[in-house]
Amino acid sequence: MKKPSFQQRTLACAVLSAFAGTQAISAEIPFAQYPAGSAHKMPIPNVVLSVDDSGSMAWNDDGGSASSSKPARITSLKIGLKNVLVNTSKYDNQFRLAWQSMWRCNNIPSNQSGCDGNNAMANFSGAHKDNFSAWVDSISAKDGTPSHTMMWNAGQYMKTTGVDSPWNATPGVADTKPISCRRAYHVFMTDGGWNTYLPSTNFDSFDFQTKMVSSHAEAIGNSDGTTKSLPTPEAPKYGPTLTYDITSDQTKIYRDNYGSGTKKQRVNKKDYYFAYPTLADMAFHYWSTDLQPTIKNEIPFEPKKSTDETFKSGISSVTIKPEWNPKNDPATWQHLVTHTIGYGARASNWDDTNKNPIFTNGMYGDGFTDAILGIKKWTDATDDDYDGNYTSGIRKGQAITDYVRPEELWHMAINSRGKFFPVQTGADLEKAFDEIFSSIVADNTSPLTGFTSASNSISRNNTESFQSGYVAAEDLNSNKNRWSGFVASEKIISVVDPQNSQNITWKTTPNPAWGLNPNKTAPNNHMTTADKLDALSATDITSRLILSHNGSTGISFEWGTTTQLSTTQQALLNLTPSDGRGKDRVNYIRGDRSKEENQTGGVFRQRKSRQADIVNSSIWYAGPPSLTYNIASYTRYIATHSKRIPMLYVGGNDGMLHGFSAIDGSEKIAYVPQGVIKNLPDFSSTGYTHRYYVDGSPFTGDLNLGTKDSPNWATYLVGTLGAGGKGYFVLNTTKPGTTDGVIATDFSKANASSLVIMDKTDGSDADIGHIFGAPVVEEANPQRALQITKTNDGRWAVIMGNGYNSTNERPVLLIQYLDENRELKKISAVPVTTPKNAEADQNGLSTPQFLDINSDGVPDIVYAGDLRGNLWKFDISSNNASNWNVAFDGRPLFTATYSTGVTGSATSRQPITTPPVLRPNRQVGGLMVAFGTGRSLTEGDRTDTDSKQTVYSIIDNTRYTISKDATSKGKVVLETSDPTPATVSRTQLMSQAIEGAKKPGEGASSNRDFWAVSNNSAIYDCQGKSNCTAVKGWYFDLPEAGERVLNAIEFYDGSNVLEIMSEVPASGGATTGTEESCEPTPKSAKPFRTLLTIEQGSKPRTQILDLNGDGLYNGEDKSVNRMTSDPKELRFSNKSLQVRKGNSGREDKLSKIPELMLRPNWRQLN
Repeated sequence: MKKPSFQQRTLACAVLSAFAGTQAISAEIPFAQYPAGSAHKMPIPNVVLSVDDSGSMAWNDDGGSASSSKPARITSLKIGLKNVLVNTSKYDNQFRLAWQSMWRCNNIPSNQSGCDGNNAMANFSGAHKDNFSAWVDSISAKDGTPSHTMMWNAGQYMKTTGVDSPWNATPGVADTKPISCRRAYHVFMTDGGWNTYLPSTNFDSFDFQTKMVSSHAEAIGNSDGTTKSLPTPEAPKYGPTLTYDITSDQTKIYRDNYGSGTKKQRVNKKDYYFAYPTLADMAFHYWSTDLQPTIKNEIPFEPKKSTDETFKSGISSVTIKPEWNPKNDPATWQHLVTHTIGYGARASNWDDTNKNPIFTNGMYGDGFTDAILGIKKWTDATDDDYDGNYTSGIRKGQAITDYVRPEELWHMAINSRGKFFPVQTGADLEKAFDEIFSSIVADNTSPLTGFTSASNSISRNNTESFQSGYVAAEDLNSNKNRWSGFVASEKIISVVDPQNSQNITWKTTPNPAWGLNPNKTAPNNHMTTADKLDALSATDITSRLILSHNGSTGISFEWGTTTQLSTTQQALLNLTPSDGRGKDRVNYIRGDRSKEENQTGGVFRQRKSRQADIVNSSIWYAGPPSLTYNIASYTRYIATHSKRIPMLYVGGNDGMLHGFSAIDGSEKIAYVPQGVIKNLPDFSSTGYTHRYYVDGSPFTGDLNLGTKDSPNWATYLVGTLGAGGKGYFVLNTTKPGTTDGVIATDFSKANASSLVIMDKTDGSDADIGHIFGAPVVEEANPQRALQITKTNDGRWAVIMGNGYNSTNERPVLLIQYLDENRELKKISAVPVTTPKNAEADQNGLSTPQFLDINSDGVPDIVYAGDLRGNLWKFDISSNNASNWNVAFDGRPLFTATYSTGVTGSATSRQPITTPPVLRPNRQVGGLMVAFGTGRSLTEGDRTDTDSKQTVYSIIDNTRYTISKDATSKGKVVLETSDPTPATVSRTQLMSQAIEGAKKPGEGASSNRDFWAVSNNSAIYDCQGKSNCTAVKGWYFDLPEAGERVLNAIEFYDGSNVLEIMSEVPASGGATTGTEESCEPTPKSAKPFRTLLTIEQGSKPRTQILDLNGDGLYNGEDKSVNRMTSDPKELRFSNKSLQVRKGNSGREDKLSKIPELMLRPNWRQLN
């Protein structure tokens, strides 16, 4: 067969004959919800569990004898602990646990038989959980109620230092630098007031005068009734420096006048001294004392109520600052927060003397207000002679035990910033344990946010650039002022060297058309989109155009009428039916800030800006129509809309897509996809933890919704949610208005139903998942998205991969028609089977690439990879859509795998998450399909350095002819006779690899590293050659540990040379997994630029990189074709150079390929 010659011309011609010749179901992929390095997982907390196994626990819930119908309290306790902590994995690895009871394992650690020291602090899972379960089985009711001993044991244990310190990374293992931000809790449960202070009936074994009085009473004292300076935080960012002042109106709820008392009691003809500190004093002591003075005080103050709160009762009122509000824990030092449970009628209520606070309407109800105001004061629980108005015949000592001392449980919780749970039944006891442990886990799984920011850039037409960005946090110690974002604009100015007019460089300067912010100082006073949104008045907010979809049609994102949010959607915006905040939340999302927590009566999170962070969504610039359709009606469309206002579209993590004017940065439209509405209450919560909402990258395209004879051209936008949710939506963005005002905008809420074309983000389609990836653009025109296209059946559609985490988990090509009935056609690469097909296990189709074989402007072939490394080829060339199929009889063209080469080693699949690129093969015809592997979807992906990733370029040897049949004239037809279309395997490929050592850059290229890649020759046809092995492509294993391809490969300067931007992704600050730290430990991305020819994988014939930085591209540059780079770049071009200005401020100057004609090459790298 005659080999075709190669010309730089339409790609499609090269592949014409005339020119050439059983798997288990897995869990969903846990997509990362934070940018790398911006947050980190809080250390799991220490928890001490102390429970009552005194004699009264043998009674039933009513205080009577136990029976089969009314089990003993001890039985309910054991059942509750087993159900909450043992018979479920819910809390496995969520905290570290130590435990004790009054009589069983009554020390920490305890060497009691059956305890054997196993009750000391350790991660709650595995063997430690088994030991806990065995202890629960062993406890039984006996003797008195020595509550003080449990408090003492817990507090003193948390003071332990050295190898057995509960604060060590692994208790029992030496740790020179224990985690300084780990929190600690004491869960204290009892069924009544304490009635003995003795841990044993063997009185003679204790010297109470020394042990009890000296160690307890004097150590504790009247802790909550004594003014003291509290431990100092390591730095102001962790929290305020506090003094506890008993004369302040801020502290009335904590303090009392009762300190420790001592009592002499004669037992067995011998005097013993009993110390009686209040349990409330003990709780305050272990909260206000630095339990580990040698560990830094770096537990961040994260208030649940971050603003002052005013309490009123009658004519009395007081305003409490956040640090003294018992709802908050401002302690930055190592301390104990005590949650208490009173079980049974006597432990869950107490006598009302009209002088003491009564627990009514919950933890923070009326009695709480009385105590805050000092109207009601705590009763003395140490006085055995207390005489209340009790029923005749009750002993005074018994009276105080049953009717006064339970009051201490509430006081204990308040003093240590915990909560009190009064319960009267075994079922309620179980619920209390679950609520306590759930709250502990929740308070310690909200990732901590660091002071990080980042940006993404796009440029346009050598005149302007636009950057999006975010700021993760300004205040570590509250949720206010976190996660703001912006879009900014700069003018691009060319600078001509006066000594050499051919030497042109560029600089950027803020765009004056966007204006100046009068509230900021130069040079940081140039307006951004956030500044413009923050300057909106209340009237502006009301009229702000924000659209959504109610499941049937487009609506205005407002609360109210049938043209606004539906009843179902309104219910989603109320946390509970009685919540009643749904309308306020809608207004909050729209920009109303009157109910943010820094405002009077505010209940929502305080924001830095109305505009939230923009992280992974790329800005799409949509100017006047300018595509190259050679159609008269489209030419008229171009002329009509030639002065259309250029727009910037970008997704934000405030739940909406934004559309801004590129001229001045003002917002023209916004859209809230229906699929994110259910998550919007989280966004306004004061306990907000970052998540993605509209994090996909939008794109627009022009299409004809009419016919050839009656055209109706329009511009549609397609948006996705990325990690924020499943699916996609389509908007009509044809008429944002014109700069001359001739064509008015139709962007209005009255037009909501016609502006919102469709919304498929509700997750109902089992084949639609989270769609990631930047849009696929035309090589010569980056403002043309190839995915919005006319198809061979004569209709217009958007073509996408179905993304990841769909219900079916299989790879599917989605062809969403945009005209007529707007049907969705699916071409599945893998059928739905039972059991599940192996290729439908955590899989999904990535962004596709398109091939127009007959140059009619309509794609005939689609190539796309999936997460299991399969490269699929879809044939959509027929004019009958029912004939569209997966090529190669449903098999992938190639499956990317890697193994170490060691005998017996496992073979790993290599995920493909970016679209391939295409060029004809000049040796034998056919098509080279080049792509890279790798993914960065989860936090685990970011730190994966074991998986090897690769760049591949393989040949698709399929040939085609042009149909002459009357029914399909001009359409592409598969030619199967010569050669037979065949799939490819890695063993049929030639390898390229790094040659020699790393070469440090010099001169202008200093601080860059360079490498040379091998120059092996790929032979595709051995006809007439001896000792020859034909190959079907080549591969290049990326050499850096963790390196992968996450951005679409491009052709350098319009040539045959692949410009491969690979990277080791940014990492650090994981919010999942086992890594624990107190500060984010971000690791910057390590990007690389590699230049290889698509057919051979060899070095470019022209030297492109400048190793020695002398501005000359010659042999002195050692033939290097790989270098380090910047993660983000703004690209410029002149007659001889490609200039890449990185986000670090560095410029890399690359030589252009001389034989190619100059053309603009403005691209976004993200």
